[in-house]
Amino acid sequence: MIVFPAIDILDGRVVRLHQGRLDAVKVYNDDPVDQARQWLDGGAEWLHVVDLDGAVLGEPRNIDVIERIVEAVEIPVQVGGGIRTMETIRRYLAAGVTRVVLGTTLVTHPELVAEACAEDCEQIVAGIDARDGKVAIEGWREGTDHGVLDLVRDLQLLGVRRLAYTDIALDGTQRGVNYGAYRTLAGQIDIPIIASGGVASLDDITDLVSIGPQVEGVIIGIALYEKRFSLPEAIAAARGGV
Repeated sequence: MIVFPAIDILDGRVVRLHQGRLDAVKVYNDDPVDQARQWLDGGAEWLHVVDLDGAVLGEPRNIDVIERIVEAVEIPVQVGGGIRTMETIRRYLAAGVTRVVLGTTLVTHPELVAEACAEDCEQIVAGIDARDGKVAIEGWREGTDHGVLDLVRDLQLLGVRRLAYTDIALDGTQRGVNYGAYRTLAGQIDIPIIASGGVASLDDITDLVSIGPQVEGVIIGIALYEKRFSLPEAIAAARGGV
């Protein structure tokens, strides 16, 4: 399983939010590029970068700094937040981003999802964020009536081949992952899943590994920033170590 250290960017700084709330922000680094290099030095194989300003405003606000991150590291970078047009998708991919994560557009503009997947489905990740089993959009501020499984199945018909799933209630809380949700997803869909939200211990990582290879990755943020464990320890656990 791949460990994705998270770099969430708000106002040009690396932050973490509690349950996605913009009134619950903690700054961890004023320089996202420096943070990317730190994760690289710690053994990161991938980075997961989110433009939080973009997620809220509906259009990218930190493309320049994300492009600098891509230039600064020699590992793949996955980017989400405010990606609502093919122009933005193409700009990120042209800049060297390996995968883009689509969120709100999964619900509001499925035709864009289909177009993006038609160009290269391996570069597209469906980023589904849910609260109580229902999908949330617009930077988690708006709920929908879409159930997670129903939406995933619809997206697979559009060409989606990878899912990043976040349990909003646990994100940034360090209360542990929603193991049951990931196990259920893995049992009912047949595409790779990247888990996100709530990782608090190495046991959370090994629990996800135990589900099987379909859970191909885990995004970890605050637990790393708060030094609950180190990145090398997380990577070892994800590979089946202690």
